[in-house]
Amino acid sequence: MFRRLSGLILEGGIAPGESITVASLAEAFDVSPMPVREALVRLQAIGALTVVSGRTIGIPKLTRARLDDLTRVRLEVETTAVRWAGNLVNPEFLGDLASNLERLREAERTADAKLYVGANHDFHFHVYRAAGSPVLTGMIEVLWLQISPYFHLLRGSGNFHISNERHEELFEAFKGANVDRAVNALQADITGAYRVLCDLI
Repeated sequence: MFRRLSGLILEGGIAPGESITVASLAEAFDVSPMPVREALVRLQAIGALTVVSGRTIGIPKLTRARLDDLTRVRLEVETTAVRWAGNLVNPEFLGDLASNLERLREAERTADAKLYVGANHDFHFHVYRAAGSPVLTGMIEVLWLQISPYFHLLRGSGNFHISNERHEELFEAFKGANVDRAVNALQADITGAYRVLCDLI
């Protein structure tokens, strides 16, 4: 259940300001309330969800201090994954990454925030999994459970377009076997979203 709820968050299924209940989740996943409650406790412990009121659950409010901290750690951990992945690039990896990139372009064209958040996750984690370290990927997933819901807020800022330019650069860097360029593209993507979110929170 924890994995299913984590997937819901990472794929853009819960946006800031939306609320859910144990009963609604249990019904949606066709399970009893008990495993839902247990999963929610774990997600609250890592800062991915919080109790809004009574039995209502939602995305925690993002503070500047928390955003600063998450961004600092993301820049360290996610660039490490890009460096490791850069040494393992193959045609299959590039083909799948190109498909993920096209989904991001479609989400930008349609201004579909949920599609964008899900496609953005898939694009980045295709790279991070290519690093070949389940431990590192797990660390990044915990970070993304805390930050990715706020990517919904970027829709009206023009960041989807800017971020996709960084995704294009990242793809081209991998294609050209230029690991340093790939790291720079990821850093620009993370810091670009950070600057926009700073203005929004």
